[in-house]
Amino acid sequence: MELQQDTHKLTIVSYNLHGLNQGRPYLETLCDKYDIVLTQEHWLAPFNLDRLNYININMTCYASSAMDDVISKGCLRGRPFGGVAVFVKNCIAANATLIKSAPRYIILQLEQTLLVNVYLSCSLTVCRDEEFDDCLACIMNEITNVSYSTH
Repeated sequence: MELQQDTHKLTIVSYNLHGLNQGRPYLETLCDKYDIVLTQEHWLAPFNLDRLNYININMTCYASSAMDDVISKGCLRGRPFGGVAVFVKNCIAANATLIKSAPRYIILQLEQTLLVNVYLSCSLTVCRDEEFDDCLACIMNEITNVSYSTH
């Protein structure tokens, strides 16, 4: 996706990592090539999110873990899951505002543009339709209150 901003085209890409360890090499390539990289399924616990800060020193990372609830109840059983992150070139991040960071989505505002990075569970998940509706309702609630400056 490319958005025209003045004379510079803002380049954006989305990438499902299927785990940071597996997806990191290509993520590093994407961070070198694009202005903004939206990622899903980094599979990091809240206490490991700082690992994303070392992917590319020229990028600012906004991230959330989908495992907050599971980790808060004790040891993780089974494989890790979920998590979203947005990598933004530092020169652009200076104009970015984090609107909301939630387990399934991150909303960033870049001047007049809202970026929403969402990861929804697969169709085999129990109560998927309810989760889907709830997630979209939360996003709508958050973006309804966003204000924009007019130039």
